[in-house]
Amino acid sequence: MNNSSTPGLWRTGRFLEFLFRSGTRYRVHSPFLYGLITEVIRKNSNIPDERPILDLKKRLWSSSETILKTDYGSGSGKDGEEPGIYPVSLRKLVSGSVSSSREARRFYRLIRYSNFNSILEIGTSIGLTTAYFSKANPSARIITLEGCPELSRIAVENWKKLGLGNISISVGRFEDTLAPALESLGKADFILVDGNHRKEATIRYFEICLPFMNNDSVMVLDDIHASRGMEEAWEHIVTRPEVKVSLDLFYSGWLFFRKESSKEHFKLRYF
Repeated sequence: MNNSSTPGLWRTGRFLEFLFRSGTRYRVHSPFLYGLITEVIRKNSNIPDERPILDLKKRLWSSSETILKTDYGSGSGKDGEEPGIYPVSLRKLVSGSVSSSREARRFYRLIRYSNFNSILEIGTSIGLTTAYFSKANPSARIITLEGCPELSRIAVENWKKLGLGNISISVGRFEDTLAPALESLGKADFILVDGNHRKEATIRYFEICLPFMNNDSVMVLDDIHASRGMEEAWEHIVTRPEVKVSLDLFYSGWLFFRKESSKEHFKLRYF
């Protein structure tokens, strides 16, 4: 078998298994969780102020610009050591390295639904998902972390074009920037972990973030079925006693810390 095709075939198999094992909101008995699934996860309607982001995304898609991407994560081959540096087109970044509009709308609705005021993003890319955070709550404090200086430059340019003023970005290795960002926030209502998709790194970021989560916080891990290692990280994290409820949406995993909730894990078929 061609090794380059193996990860794709493996993930397809995992997706088919997920379809077989997953359910819908009607398996959920918690009123809190049922409401959140209905109002945040299941919906996919456009949001009122999304058009400027979509227009910007379209312009970026048409760009011929190529940058040198600095990758401390899965692309470097050496977790936390010397980064990989390679050329990548802006068009490819728009199509492959940015959360889908559907997922970004979910984050927008989550922030508004839960009135989140302190937000941390691990993995900025070109800043379009961060823009949804900002538009969801213009008075929120948002810190986003990015390892690549060129990506951070483009992200800042994009936020300026969109007129967003409540986002701070920290550039460098997540191992160096994560703890200071959390200390600066003081607490984190919402954390999106979307960088360095490796088992050890994902668990490490969870451990560092955990003391800053409160009872109503939500943490989302991106690409939990991207590899065996990411699945193992997810399985380890959801068993932690601090995690009361977890939602596996295949492309992402959502963690809740509500002490009043019983320990439950759900696989939900909403993509």
